[in-house]
Amino acid sequence: MMLRPGSTQVALLAYIEGVVDVIAASQLVAVSLFGYLVGGIPVGWLLVRWQRFGLDVRGYGSGNIGTSNVYRHAGFDIAVFVGPLQFAQGLVPVLVTRVLGFPLEIAVIVAICAVVGNGWPVYLRFNGGRGVAVATGAVAALSIPGLVALLVCYAGSAIRGRIAIGVLAGFVVLPFVAFFFSGWTLAVGCCAILVLLMLRRLEGLPDDARAYGHFWRRIYQRLVFDVRPGRPLMGPRTDPGGDAQRH
Repeated sequence: MMLRPGSTQVALLAYIEGVVDVIAASQLVAVSLFGYLVGGIPVGWLLVRWQRFGLDVRGYGSGNIGTSNVYRHAGFDIAVFVGPLQFAQGLVPVLVTRVLGFPLEIAVIVAICAVVGNGWPVYLRFNGGRGVAVATGAVAALSIPGLVALLVCYAGSAIRGRIAIGVLAGFVVLPFVAFFFSGWTLAVGCCAILVLLMLRRLEGLPDDARAYGHFWRRIYQRLVFDVRPGRPLMGPRTDPGGDAQRH
């Protein structure tokens, strides 16, 4: 059966549209994977292992691979690099996405992927950091007013010695700031980042509940104060799994 010229043109246009859709999907996967892999680089863990004779910082203090735990157990000379590098892990993938001309929706997805990468990095068997510095860097690339809101909350809580509360307050306020200045797309993305950060705070909750009891108290302490029993500010962890991390 012969196709009429009009039918041929329709078929060709449909084919071209299909190719364009495949290319767009491939680009989305590529930039999302880029965000995840960059965000997931465990810079704190790597620097401590390199400079402190193989020490695994996850077996000490909070078990976190972020700046504060690195500072307490490996020293200022290493910690001074961790925060800025983690900030850049969130900032750079999103900036690259915007420079390449991708729309805001894609940039928000990349930001979320960077936070996922930091919290669940393939490099450390999906057990990473809290994601706060990476999330802050991603927000900096998406919304200057949002970054200002976060920094104000961080500063206010740091003065009172309650930085975990400031982080929680900042990321709770962030979706409203994002909606006011940028609309729904960024606001929804900020909500997703908040959920990811809270999920990281709840990491290992069933083990703690079995070992120490008081399930709802553990949830409250985790979400608000980001503290876990058996994880002192200084010294080896005594919670379930702490010894395994040190070895």
